[in-house]
Amino acid sequence: MRKRRTVWDMNEMGLYFYSREAYDLAIGEFKRALKASLFPVAALHVNLAAAYLGQKRYAEARAQLAKGLAIEPCNQKAHWLLAQTLKAAGAVAEARAELERVWKINPESPEGRQASEALRALPESRSHRCAARRRTARPTGRGRGSWPRARAGRRRGW
Repeated sequence: MRKRRTVWDMNEMGLYFYSREAYDLAIGEFKRALKASLFPVAALHVNLAAAYLGQKRYAEARAQLAKGLAIEPCNQKAHWLLAQTLKAAGAVAEARAELERVWKINPESPEGRQASEALRALPESRSHRCAARRRTARPTGRGRGSWPRARAGRRRGW
């Protein structure tokens, strides 16, 4: 008698195919797992999105990630993959926001550390540069050694 495959067996087989870069086979297994699932599982949508991302099918990947994030909004892997999808599609500002979400969820996880590195590697958007320029443009006059008081101290000969 043959044992019936469970949703998790299909997911494991899809992950096996994904690790071998057989994305078509992985997509088939993940779709079967989603169809056989009795309740929504975010991990299945995220895995399917990763396989779509491997094939550079960004629209399908983004749709599956949206479904996965609707089920589990704090799924760090889903946010990480969404950032990769957005970056590949050319939406750098949105990718930056997703990477910041990944880092905020758990900065010590592997995804959090990768997000921190990716944020440093991304080119700064114009709004980020303007905000940084506004922060460093001129000292406020508060605190030790601030610009106006330091200038006044030099006049008095301190």
